[in-house]
Amino acid sequence: MTIIHNQINRFWSKPTYENFKKHGFVKKVFTINDSEEFIKTGAYLVEEAIKQMNSHIPWDESRKFEILLHPRLENIFLALGTEYFLKGILLAKGYAINKPKMGISLAHPIPVSSNKTKLLKTEVQDLSYIKDQIIRTVDFSDFDKSQESEKIKEKKVNKGKGVRGITSLSVPHPTAKQILDYLHFKRNFSLHRPFIISEFSGIVQQELKILNYIAQKETGETIKKLSSIIHE
Repeated sequence: MTIIHNQINRFWSKPTYENFKKHGFVKKVFTINDSEEFIKTGAYLVEEAIKQMNSHIPWDESRKFEILLHPRLENIFLALGTEYFLKGILLAKGYAINKPKMGISLAHPIPVSSNKTKLLKTEVQDLSYIKDQIIRTVDFSDFDKSQESEKIKEKKVNKGKGVRGITSLSVPHPTAKQILDYLHFKRNFSLHRPFIISEFSGIVQQELKILNYIAQKETGETIKKLSSIIHE
């Protein structure tokens, strides 16, 4: 207890953003041993997002902020859950999420085991980098084929149907990269401004589909299964 007390005192001895970053509390090169914490935390947050998605309250101006809270919490949980989850997957594959030290040139993704001393202990890559490495290291060919197949099937079902003023009854079926780009967009925009982006329910389901695809391909488990971190 005395040691922790003194460590916290040192942490607050010069309370600036840069000094917080340099403190021993946050110095760590993450390895495969940390992957489960990232994956399960991410999966749990994604499941929390799903709870918010399933909350439907008819519009009532007097309950405006209560109603808007659900999609905002959905964005928060989904965006942060995706970031935790993808970082965990990259770690599980043996690759670094810490940034390399200045002046060191390494091929990406960076294997942690042979480069641990070349990585910064206080700087972790952002979602842009993590997403790009996931796209490079996970095989999404089956996912993209499934998306194309679903798109063709939906067009056949809707063939000959129409609603005045609506250009297409079919929902887009983006590639894995395009969906991950969108999740990246949500992470960088939705969490910094209080607006709600209108979405097709089909697109929302595809966001969850890509995360489940990665989960099952890389861990053999679903997001729901991985999210079980609380004992009832």
